[in-house]
Amino acid sequence: MNQPLGQEPQFERSSFRQTCDYCGAIFEVFVSRLADADVDEDYHCPECIKHFTIAAALQPLVRLRVKRGDGKTDRYQDTMF
Repeated sequence: MNQPLGQEPQFERSSFRQTCDYCGAIFEVFVSRLADADVDEDYHCPECIKHFTIAAALQPLVRLRVKRGDGKTDRYQDTMF
């Protein structure tokens, strides 16, 4: 990023609601993007810790809106197959 000194980057901020396909929790994801600076950033469901990835300039912020609805208390486990 070549920017003049003292000038803050101009992030494009957006948010969306997502339903976890494992536990049913609904959470809001806040994303900051920057032209030509986005990389794969990880974020997780706040209830079961399922992993998701999005192109962004900074790590997304996540806020739980509705707790999981599957009646379980387990955590999501990625498999390596």
